Parts: sequence; C-alpha cells; structure tokens
Amino acid sequence: MTLRDPYTIPTPSQVRPIGQEPFRAPGETVTWTFRRFDFDRDLAEVARPMRVIADGPEGLVLWLSGGTPTQETRIVGWEDTNPHDVPLAARFRPPAEAPTRINVDGTWRGRGVLKIVPPQVPFSVWVLLKDDGAAAPGGVRAEWYVNLEATHVRTDDALLTSDHILDITFPLASMPLHTPDGGFDTTGAVFKDVDELAAAANFGAWPAEWSEIIRANGTELLDRLGDFEWAFDPGWETVARRLAGESAGSAGDDAAAADTDGSVRAELGAASAREKSIDQEHRSIPNGCYDRQFR
Repeated sequence: MTLRDPYTIPTPSQVRPIGQEPFRAPGETVTWTFRRFDFDRDLAEVARPMRVIADGPEGLVLWLSGGTPTQETRIVGWEDTNPHDVPLAARFRPPAEAPTRINVDGTWRGRGVLKIVPPQVPFSVWVLLKDDGAAAPGGVRAEWYVNLEATHVRTDDALLTSDHILDITFPLASMPLHTPDGGFDTTGAVFKDVDELAAAANFGAWPAEWSEIIRANGTELLDRLGDFEWAFDPGWETVARRLAGESAGSAGDDAAAADTDGSVRAELGAASAREKSIDQEHRSIPNGCYDRQFR
C-alpha cells in the first residue's frame, strides 16, 4: 500500500508509533491532539481527552463522551464561528496572508465518538454516536467515518496527528459499509469536504501536490479496506453504543469498558452500520478539480 503523508508536523522529541510499547491500560486518558501543518506559527491545536478502550500491537482505540470539555481552535476575526463555516477564501490564504488561529474552550457534541487507530497509516476510523429521535424516542444513530490525517505518533499521555481535510463517510442507510456476510461494500462511500481540499491548493494555503496525495490516499484506501479488517470490524459499533449508554447514565466502570480479550472482544461480531441518508459529494473526485480557479 502506498498511503503516505503529504507533510510532517512538529512533535515532541520523545514520540513513538501507534502499536509500539509501552501501552496504556483501559480506562486511562490519552489526549487526542490535532496540529496543523503550520502549527509553529500560532501554536494553536485541538486537544481532546479520550478514554483508552484498547491499546496494543493492533492499534489504539479511544472513546470521547458527549459533553466532554475540549480545546478547539478559532480564526481571529471569526472567534464565534466554527472554522468550517468561515468562507474558503478567508480560511485558505497563502502562508504570508494566513489568518491567525487561537485556542478556545469547547465541548464534544453528540453522544460520543469511538476512534480506532491502526499503526503506521494516515487515517483513523470513527464511529460517531448521535441522537436520532426520528428513528425512535431516545434513539441513537451510528455513523461510520474515515478521517484522513497524518500518521499518528504518541507520547505517554498524548496522540499527535494532523487533519488532512478530506473524509470518507457512508451516509446512506440503504448502502452501508458492512455487508451481511461480514464483508465490505464501498458503493455508498462519499468523500466529504472536497471543496475545502481543493481550496487549500487553489488559494495557496499549501502546495497542490499535498491535496493530490490526500485524494490518492482516500481513493486507494477505499480499494483496500480489507487490509484493515480490525479497524473496520462492525463490532466496534456495538462497543460504541455500549459506551454511549454508559455516558448517558453514569460514567460507568472504566474496567467494564476494558478490552482485555474480554467483553470488547466478545462483542466484536455482527453489529451493522445504520447511517443517516443525506446528500454529500460523490465519491468520485475529478482530477481537474484542483486546477479550477476560485474567485
């Protein structure tokens, strides 16, 4: 597989890959940290404290409950606006004109998210839990989500990566990721935030080659999901739903969420993805979209 990182990010001197000892025990906290490619300029970063569910040679699994206090970032002049809602022309400026970013307090919305991180790859797999009253009173909807991001490294208490803008979602309930026989069907996959990835190149925020590398990573990954069966196991949805249920009531016993070849492993099996039907970008990204001039 030729998945690769378009750029590197500044990290502490003592870091190690995911999947390498020492591992953290279930119930301990690891801070998920997103650093931009230009982190050294403003020192603004996203930091989200997450609970360890599993940590070993296969990878790292972390849980973030809904309502958890987090550190997020905002663009100066747009402090009250989620950066995703800031106009593309204002967000993606050349380095000499790039807006200043600052750290702000935030809160994780929704019921929670389970993040599965395989070793040595530029992506992680998320199972997002959200309220869905349309399905049933008090119902919860699970969304499978692939976040393209820098190959993860870690310290003893933090994971460091960088968001690569482009994401892969499976939004159609009629076209789920998982098939009844336990296989994968990527027919319903769509790329999310294609316009942002194109704008980063076209407005000069970063080289066009970086956007092309990220696009190629997403396309190749969809063709090779079977190489990462552990990360895409449908049973992770069952784990996420149980953790969301614990969070909705009490904090629960951290030991009960531990993956020590016990309860979590037993649950990895037959759960299937049920995803909300919404319109998003089509999976196919035209090669020429990064050459289009934005005004």
